[in-house]
Amino acid sequence: TPNLIISQVCKFYSIDETILRGTLKNRGTTEARQIAIYLIRKLTNLSLPDIGKEFGRDHSTILYAIRKVEVALKNADTSLQNNIRDITSNINSCL
Repeated sequence: TPNLIISQVCKFYSIDETILRGTLKNRGTTEARQIAIYLIRKLTNLSLPDIGKEFGRDHSTILYAIRKVEVALKNADTSLQNNIRDITSNINSCL
């Protein structure tokens, strides 16, 4: 569920869930939010507008976040790859 994914991303990045869902735009929060959005899209069947409702954002913002993560992954950003792998394994262990 989106709530499980968001809670695991928050735990991994040590940030509060209200901050992740909020509008704060520092680097760590933005990366965590984009990864949460990316994982929700990959691990659930939610549409872009539905994911947007989880974060209080427009579907185009959600699409931008997903593409931003995908570009970073294609550019072999190993720290991002490792973070996503670790968060995904944490989510799977909760199921």
